[in-house]
Amino acid sequence: MKWLLGIVGVLVAVVALIYVIGFSLPREHVAHAERVIPQSIEDIAARIRDVRAYPEWRDVAVENLRADRDAIAYVEIADGDRIAYRRTEPEADRLFVSEIADETLPFGGQWSITLTPDGAGTRVSIEENGHVRDPLYRFFSALVFGHTSSMELYLDKLAASFV
Repeated sequence: MKWLLGIVGVLVAVVALIYVIGFSLPREHVAHAERVIPQSIEDIAARIRDVRAYPEWRDVAVENLRADRDAIAYVEIADGDRIAYRRTEPEADRLFVSEIADETLPFGGQWSITLTPDGAGTRVSIEENGHVRDPLYRFFSALVFGHTSSMELYLDKLAASFV
């Protein structure tokens, strides 16, 4: 019985430590990832712009797609998570800004995807300006998964979509 209480005590202490570390980490973060993809800016911009085709190359489902002249709003469903986005294109074929539109999530922020010529291809740069409200999520996003893991996966899928 004592060993069981000891195990429970250790688990409680570990969870408490994770929360304390999470509280000590900054709520806001900026992260960056980039890749040169051997495709034209126009081809890459068209792929990013075509939200309806995301399921073909990103392992996500897309629903509730609504477009007006300034933005596209949609919901991505992946791994059981539903995240609402609002995407704008402040500079045609050069800059895409996707912002999480759901304030109830434990995280939020935006990605700015910049396309620039680079030799025979295009440099795709993603900058994430994010925040993580929940200290548990903050711990895991900063110290376990890393803030760039989603961006790296996106760049991998984008590059592979042209192969």
